[in-house]
Amino acid sequence: MGNAEKTFKLMKKILLLNPPGKNLYIRDYYCSKISQANYISQPIDLLIISANLRKINCEIKLIDGIVQNYSAHTMLAQIKDYNPDYIITLTGAVSWDEDVEFFKALKNNLNCKLVASGDILLENPDKYLKELSIFDAIITDFTSKSVIDYIESDRNDKLLLNADTSNSFDLAGTPYHEEFLKIGYRYPFTTSKKYCSVLTEFGCPYKCSFCIMGKIKYKIRPEEKIIEELKYIKSLNVKEVFFVDQTFGANKNKTNKLLKDMIETKLGISWFGFSRVDVLNEEVLKLMKTSGCHTLILGIESGSEKILESYRKGYTKEDILRTLAICKKLKIRTVGTFIFGLPDETAETAQETLQFIKTLPLDYASFNVAVPRAGTELREQALSLGLIKDDFITMDQSGTKVAMSTKQLTQKEIKKIKQKAIIAFYLRPGYLIGRLMKIRSFYEFIQNILNAYYLLKRGK
Repeated sequence: MGNAEKTFKLMKKILLLNPPGKNLYIRDYYCSKISQANYISQPIDLLIISANLRKINCEIKLIDGIVQNYSAHTMLAQIKDYNPDYIITLTGAVSWDEDVEFFKALKNNLNCKLVASGDILLENPDKYLKELSIFDAIITDFTSKSVIDYIESDRNDKLLLNADTSNSFDLAGTPYHEEFLKIGYRYPFTTSKKYCSVLTEFGCPYKCSFCIMGKIKYKIRPEEKIIEELKYIKSLNVKEVFFVDQTFGANKNKTNKLLKDMIETKLGISWFGFSRVDVLNEEVLKLMKTSGCHTLILGIESGSEKILESYRKGYTKEDILRTLAICKKLKIRTVGTFIFGLPDETAETAQETLQFIKTLPLDYASFNVAVPRAGTELREQALSLGLIKDDFITMDQSGTKVAMSTKQLTQKEIKKIKQKAIIAFYLRPGYLIGRLMKIRSFYEFIQNILNAYYLLKRGK
């Protein structure tokens, strides 16, 4: 047998999979939900895992049943045709019942290993490995290189691919951005059709009680590796990047060095990402702007100081107004995210938020409802108050179905409040005129129209 034939025999076929679904499910980064508008972003779990697969002698294929709009039957046929040795898949609390049925069909029709990552698997992964025969392994940290050893060793025992204890993470190679660019991922704040997603930090150092990210081991990535990846992205003729960090800028020293290197390297890449109002000041915002930042997504959450304090946000309304004013001065677009229906929410605190919304110089807003995710303090609070039962696992923060009542508000009342917020923010005449005047490309114009249509349609 020749060397070429030996290589062919040893090469493993690995499928990266986002399963099909009845809705526009977003399942990545341990935060599953239904898309509120018409967007579906590149799944960062699979993208980062693809970087570690660079070290394995393998062939990689990506199929995204949501973006490619495949039915379960069509997708199953495509997977059978590809006949992978391993499937690394996403799942989520928002689509759990559908996902399980599809995974059962996969295991009944293919002889391959099924490895899963998702929010629902974080709290008690051993339970899912033991009770469900469909999973061969579960990934609880998609940055971990343990997937390399698992695949190379061809293990037959069920295994948890856990996080390491380091404060930093590196990847075995550069993510397969070229594979993800083949699929029509879209995000409402992009200014061009092609973009790539990049992760510079994993988890979050902040401890908001309703969020799972504070429970995940916070790790940062070497700055030189990020620059290397950005250069690779530029070589693919892509000029826009989505920094998918939960809080871009949380590590000030790393952030300042990265931004300065981006400027000095003259990459010519524009970017957007998530951050917090209390980690941003005028100095870092100027660096962000000079390095290519056009949009920041910021957690506002509530217009009630009581709610902000109760759920450990760590900043005040004054901090919010200060940061938004600087962004406006520097012409950085801002997106505010809001949560209605936390257990301490009342009609009065909700009204405070509705009034606060009207005073904020935001370019966009995202309105969500509280969901008691597995592993969060919010879930513990909801259980102790009797707002949910122990077996409640299917939920959607976008509010297609409100997960729970508060101490004083019903689920129906919470949904109405969210609808009022959408109207109060997006249907102001002054806002609509300003939004149109800021559009910089025909692609951006079309995306604004589509997202507005679906936001209003799904917000009913």
